[in-house]
Amino acid sequence: MEAKTKIVRLYSKIIITLLSILLLSNCTSYKPLIDTKGRSGAYGVDRAAEITDDIQHCSALANQEIDGVTDSIVWGYNNIFRGFFFWLPPEEKRTRENYTKNCLKGRGHNVIN
Repeated sequence: MEAKTKIVRLYSKIIITLLSILLLSNCTSYKPLIDTKGRSGAYGVDRAAEITDDIQHCSALANQEIDGVTDSIVWGYNNIFRGFFFWLPPEEKRTRENYTKNCLKGRGHNVIN
């Protein structure tokens, strides 16, 4: 009986640790790397002067669209669930990072990462 309680406690600690890592992994904010040297393809002028405003606006739009719970679920699906099936299921693209990248690209910035 004592061995069974030790196993249950061990599994409980493992589950709590994994859930903590999953929830804390989304506490970091995405900081896009943007090439500001050249001009964007769609615009005839340099857009680098508006980059700070565009990053803040795109991040705010992404935060409105995707909340922390959804972002955590998508992260868990992409990094844990898909691993159980040898990465065969398609990757979910609905993340704050992808929303921010697409927004910045739509505003004419060359996003590198």
